[in-house]
Amino acid sequence: MSIHESPVAFLSLFRNLVPILPLADRAGERGAFVTDMNTPEPFDFRSPHGINRVEHRSRCWNKITVRQVVQHLNPGRVWHDISSKQTTVAILLEQTGGYCEPRLNVNRPTPRYRYDAGHTVFIPPNMSIWGYSDSIKSTSDLRLHFDLDTLPKVLGEDLSYSKATAPVLMLYDERVTNCAALLAEECISSLPENRMYGESLTMALMAALFASHEASNRAVDSGLARWQLRRVLEFLEAHLTEDISLDELAQLVGLSQSQFARAFKVSTGLPPYQWCLHNRVKRAQGMLLKGSDSLADIAIQNGFADQSHFTKTFRRVTGTTPANWERVHRR
Repeated sequence: MSIHESPVAFLSLFRNLVPILPLADRAGERGAFVTDMNTPEPFDFRSPHGINRVEHRSRCWNKITVRQVVQHLNPGRVWHDISSKQTTVAILLEQTGGYCEPRLNVNRPTPRYRYDAGHTVFIPPNMSIWGYSDSIKSTSDLRLHFDLDTLPKVLGEDLSYSKATAPVLMLYDERVTNCAALLAEECISSLPENRMYGESLTMALMAALFASHEASNRAVDSGLARWQLRRVLEFLEAHLTEDISLDELAQLVGLSQSQFARAFKVSTGLPPYQWCLHNRVKRAQGMLLKGSDSLADIAIQNGFADQSHFTKTFRRVTGTTPANWERVHRR
């Protein structure tokens, strides 16, 4: 059978030969598919050759399946079809023992001037783009799968439709790579952040890839209108301890997520997710000073998963633990 034959045929042939494993969580209690908003799409790993094992863990934000993928490879030439039935964006985060690259033809190298990890490939639905490597031990990448009609809802008028139709083989963009690395961490985290965090990262990554040059270069000199800011802040105060969606906030004032996040930061000095985080911590600090609740109770009452999640977030925001902060401020 030729490698140029149908991906469906290859998938049927190799499905039982290449273990494709959802990564167990760190506690070992459940599999990979944990979702904040929607159920991630099943992993359609197409036409593999020379791959020993594939591990993955997925989440879903903004109706975008976000999947951290680790491939353990056999010696020699290795390839698989990166495409899926949905639009696909794949960012190579790590490569061990060599280098890999996306190819239009598995037997034809892609012209390139860099050989490090960090490159992005954008693939329209069902367009075969091959992930190829030779004598490499393992790779780690982040993949996003989504329908194109998701982009206008996320980016609104910032969307460049021309960027969302033509495939891109090797793009090095630090903004994309940074967002991808944070999303990969969130996919495997045993203490995941709330929905708005994942939505904010996927929105930022989509904007870096698909926003128009005009949107990218636009000087932001105005924030939300007074009525918009009032409505959003009232909603946030009323629902601060809940799992608030970035899309909910944007819809309150009739903006796309990208437009809203940009305007909100101008108005408040913080992105929406950070504003919520800082105000949750501020509310928790007030409870710490009263001294009537345990750390575990304060954590739950302020929307954190548990005391460990609360302590981790508190330290990140303030630079110290809740217990240390309380000791200093109650003297």
